[in-house]
Amino acid sequence: MSVGAVLSQEIDGQERVVAYWSKCLSKPERNYCVTRKELLAIVKAIEHFHHYLYGQKFLLRTDHASLTWLMNFRNTEGQVARWIQRLNEYYFDIRHRKGSSHGNADALSRRPCPENCRHCSRVETKYDYAIRQITTSTATPPDPWVTRKFEKTRWRILILNPL
Repeated sequence: MSVGAVLSQEIDGQERVVAYWSKCLSKPERNYCVTRKELLAIVKAIEHFHHYLYGQKFLLRTDHASLTWLMNFRNTEGQVARWIQRLNEYYFDIRHRKGSSHGNADALSRRPCPENCRHCSRVETKYDYAIRQITTSTATPPDPWVTRKFEKTRWRILILNPL
């Protein structure tokens, strides 16, 4: 399970991607409730894009409606309170946008067309084959050039023959 974000800017009325960010969740993070996972994603993404965002007013769009009021919540405790305190260093507005409207952030998790689309079915079949092919090719025996014996020999050669 992972979380992700997209840093984008508006140019000529069009939203243009600047950078993508994602993070695989650790085992304890996977056990967080949905709101906490969404807040974690915001905190980590803003920290990742710190050099773009710090000192600038920006708009934070989320598909999780409860986060729009969470920043105004006064009686937070523990980890959530620390995360909100970190976010208070930045100058931003939060707005909710439907998840289906987040095409750039949810591209990998949302299918762009109906379930019975022939094109998508063909592509999935094609890439499934490629994935199986990659999986089977990694099961080959180790390359003799990277064995432990070769590594020892290589280091010996480098030590005995200085430049």
